[in-house]
Amino acid sequence: MKPLKIVEILYYRLLYAFLVLFGLLPFPISKMVFGNTFYFITYNLLRYRYEVVLQNLSRSLPNRSYSEIRQISKAFYRHLSTMAIETARLCTMTRNTARKKLQISNGEMIMRFYEENRSMIAVLGHYGNWEYLNILPSYFPFPINAIYKPVTNPVMGKLIHHIRTRFGMHLLPSNQALRYLLKQKGQPQLSIFIADQFPGIQDKEQFSFLHQSTTMFNGAEKLAIATDSVVVYLDLKRKKNDCWELVFSLITESAPLTDDQEITRTFAHKLQETIFDEPAYWLWSHRRWKQGIL
Repeated sequence: MKPLKIVEILYYRLLYAFLVLFGLLPFPISKMVFGNTFYFITYNLLRYRYEVVLQNLSRSLPNRSYSEIRQISKAFYRHLSTMAIETARLCTMTRNTARKKLQISNGEMIMRFYEENRSMIAVLGHYGNWEYLNILPSYFPFPINAIYKPVTNPVMGKLIHHIRTRFGMHLLPSNQALRYLLKQKGQPQLSIFIADQFPGIQDKEQFSFLHQSTTMFNGAEKLAIATDSVVVYLDLKRKKNDCWELVFSLITESAPLTDDQEITRTFAHKLQETIFDEPAYWLWSHRRWKQGIL
């Protein structure tokens, strides 16, 4: 075995052992001690991407005062800290606890499409704690895929794979998604697609999003049209006791019949409304507007 491979294995085992021990702490204690420490380091000490956060907030919420923008930025860093704690605990969290953390308000809509033998594409943004969606396979009797871009770090990649597949989620690399879903045609399933990432400067289709001209990734739309899938939007709402409520809303039942970019445009509008409602829970630290585009 190569020395580098041995180092990776040891690093992974040490990291995993720490997360196991971390998971034994009661959540209020881990949030109070580690969450507050993480917040102090990222917000007060390192000022992690603080200029990016303020710029994104100011341009996206032009009607908010500077005082309001600062308060939202602090709330964002608090959320980022809590999310880090929540995600770390998912490494060892029980199925019952995870189900309590993510509550579904209208799963009957998804079940209706399943009973009609329809596959579904679910789109959402980097909002709330999307990692809790890993528990979805325990709620529904059909396969659920998470379309993702593999990370380059092998240790973090292995850890993320463990966290995301513990409860039955199938990870589907984005460059294999179309071929896989076409082969699975006729077998109803739900494929989750985080669709607000920066698509690259080669894309030119512009949308109005958060008061800015924005280029958005349209891979979910292309997949839905090619596979004749129902498209739904996933809305995460923060509840008491650090829990989230998941609400499904329909974008279209007939993707091949929609106008060009209609699905992507509708998604952008729905995500924008989610962000306007509770802005602190979106990932403002990401450099989405590069050279004037998302």
